[in-house]
Amino acid sequence: MMTIWELIDIRERDGFTLELHFTPEDDAPEGHFATGDDAADAELYASIRCGDLLWFVARVTASKFGIRLGTSYLGGCCYDSADQFIDNSYDDMARDALFEARMMLAKLADAYRAEQGQ
Repeated sequence: MMTIWELIDIRERDGFTLELHFTPEDDAPEGHFATGDDAADAELYASIRCGDLLWFVARVTASKFGIRLGTSYLGGCCYDSADQFIDNSYDDMARDALFEARMMLAKLADAYRAEQGQ
């Protein structure tokens, strides 16, 4: 089955285009939270199941010239809104995707130099 990713946010940072996408989390929420309060956990699960809380996998990609060079994933995300996720978790994911993108660019530059005999 093909995963459908919804574009939530797009922005430029450090010369890269960052895109944030969400897709519904396939994994059940049970077992992802350990509050120690069974009643509170049951209420949380009910809120997820009825759609009061978002339950999703997030993906941040970093690209240049339309070429995806870095990606960061985070599953089991539970938030009130996309904005709450952006305020709390987006920067860490963006940093990871940018790091991967910079590493990929360095590898490509090294490969190009090696091919050119430099």
